[in-house]
Amino acid sequence: MQKYKEHSDAKRYKDHINQLTRSIKAQGQQVPMKVVAAEEGGTYELAPGADRPHHVPTRFWLVDGHHRLEALKKAGAAEALVEVLPGRGFADALDAARLANQQIIQALSPLERTENAWSAFNQERDTYRKMNVKEAAALLGVSENTIKRFRDAVRQEGINAGKIDRDAPRDKAEQQLQAYWQRKTTWRRLSIITWRMFQKQRQDGGKRTSAAALKHVVKMAVVQVLFGVEGRYDHKAVVAALEELGREAGRPDGAAYLEAKYKPKVHQPETTDDDESVGEDVDHHQMGLEIARIHAEGPFRVPGDL
Repeated sequence: MQKYKEHSDAKRYKDHINQLTRSIKAQGQQVPMKVVAAEEGGTYELAPGADRPHHVPTRFWLVDGHHRLEALKKAGAAEALVEVLPGRGFADALDAARLANQQIIQALSPLERTENAWSAFNQERDTYRKMNVKEAAALLGVSENTIKRFRDAVRQEGINAGKIDRDAPRDKAEQQLQAYWQRKTTWRRLSIITWRMFQKQRQDGGKRTSAAALKHVVKMAVVQVLFGVEGRYDHKAVVAALEELGREAGRPDGAAYLEAKYKPKVHQPETTDDDESVGEDVDHHQMGLEIARIHAEGPFRVPGDL
């Protein structure tokens, strides 16, 4: 289906360019392309009666009319009808392109509009970040709920980072959001990922195992080993040992104490001259796997009361 879509999109693009080319050859260019002056190049000229020279650009950013440009090239045109929009430089061209792409002809898809709006919010220029929800939604051609989701997602990230107070009053919360979003480490990082990627990162982050879940996994592993084979250990002795183990774990140096006292030593068979010397301690992260393996092979002993 993806290959079919790519083929279909390419075919539509080619057909659209061919239609524009035929129209330009028959009637000439009807709709001007829109451009914004580039910072590079150009000259400064002093108009009669002016007190300072003005910039005369020679290079431009094309912000609307890429299909027309392709058609003009295909038609062999040497000149093009253009409208020079206010502004100068790449940042102004980006803003103009976003607004130009709200037209109905060859309109952006809903997903493209959303990504376009997300990109607008994560530029160095904070124009859209400071707009109210209704105004930003109207300018960028997306729903107000989309803008609210942008703001809520970044606010939650700021809360998680300790930069925004969850319980702050509305006016202060807005100031904290703007300050957090204005940080270069925030908007620059968000500017290189799509809205869908940002959402996925947040969802994946929410799936991380919590401390309580990890603790439950450890308890399950211990209990399954001790009660796994009927008759290996007396149940009352196991419970008594676990109670004592809990008291030992409650020491200030509980983790180090338990590791030193109960870390199992795995017996390795004697080696021949052709074998490498082994017999090192098992890493505590692999303890469960090693215990399970030895448990399947036969009886074993660990130091201590157990």
